[in-house]
Amino acid sequence: MTMKPRVSFIVPSFNETPEVISESLRSVAKQTFTDFECIVVDESTDPARAQACERLCNEDPRFIYVKPKERLGLAASLNLALGMARADWVARFDSDDVCLPERIALQMAFLAEHPEVDVLGGGLEIIDEAGKNLAFRDYPVEHDVIARKLQFTTPLAHPTVIYRRRLVLEAGGYDPSFRFAEDLDLWLRLLNRKVRFANLPLTVVRYRQQRTRRQSQHWRFNLKARTKNFSAQMLVRRSIGIAVIGCWSLLPAPAQESVFKRLLLRRG
Repeated sequence: MTMKPRVSFIVPSFNETPEVISESLRSVAKQTFTDFECIVVDESTDPARAQACERLCNEDPRFIYVKPKERLGLAASLNLALGMARADWVARFDSDDVCLPERIALQMAFLAEHPEVDVLGGGLEIIDEAGKNLAFRDYPVEHDVIARKLQFTTPLAHPTVIYRRRLVLEAGGYDPSFRFAEDLDLWLRLLNRKVRFANLPLTVVRYRQQRTRRQSQHWRFNLKARTKNFSAQMLVRRSIGIAVIGCWSLLPAPAQESVFKRLLLRRG
C-alpha cells in the first residue's frame, strides 16, 4: 500500500482460536467504509493460532501482520501499532470482537459533521463465547456528560473508539505500566488536555465477554489512573470519584457484578 489511508485499525491479539480471529478480522475486512489499513499485533504463544492469524492477514493487502519478538503487553502493543499507523484517525478494536459492517462509515460521517470531536465511541452488544446475545450497553453521547462521568466510571468502550492519532501521540500514547484500565488513564490525560469526546447513540461492536465481573486488579489500576491524572479540573467530582471507586473496590465481586448488570446493561 502506498496511498495514505483515512483510518488505521490497531488490533492486539493473543492466542485467539482460528474461528474467533477469523470472525473478528473478517468483520473489519467487510466494513462498508473501505479506505483503511488494519495493523494486527499478534503476541500469540501458540504457533498454530499465530499462523491462523497471519494467514487471515495475508488474505487482504490492507492488513499488516506484526509478530513481536518478545511479549510486550497490551499497552505497549497498542503503542507499537500507533507508531506504525499512517492515518490521521485510529480505530481501536479487539481480536475477539465483531465490528458491525457500518461502524467506521457511521463514525467517519459523524466526525465530518462534528469537527470539534477528537475521540468518538459507540454502543456495545455483549455476546458470549458462542456469539449469543447477553445484553447491550449504551454510553452518554455528549462531551459534557462524558467528562462528568469520567470522574466515576469509564463512559467510552475502548474497542469502539476512533480518535485523532496526533493528539494521542502528543499525550504520550498508552502507559505500558498499566495492565488494566490503560484506556481510562488515556482518556483522563486527554481530558486534562481539553480533548473533546462523543459517543454514537448506536451499537457499533459486538463485544465478546463471558462475564461482566472485573478482575480485582482492575480497580487498583482504575484508582492509579485517577490519582495519576488528578487535577483541579472538576476538583470536587474527581475527589468524590476516587473515594467512590475506593469503596467500590472493597465490595465482593458478585455484588459488583449484580449492580453492574442492573444499572448499566439493557436487554433487547
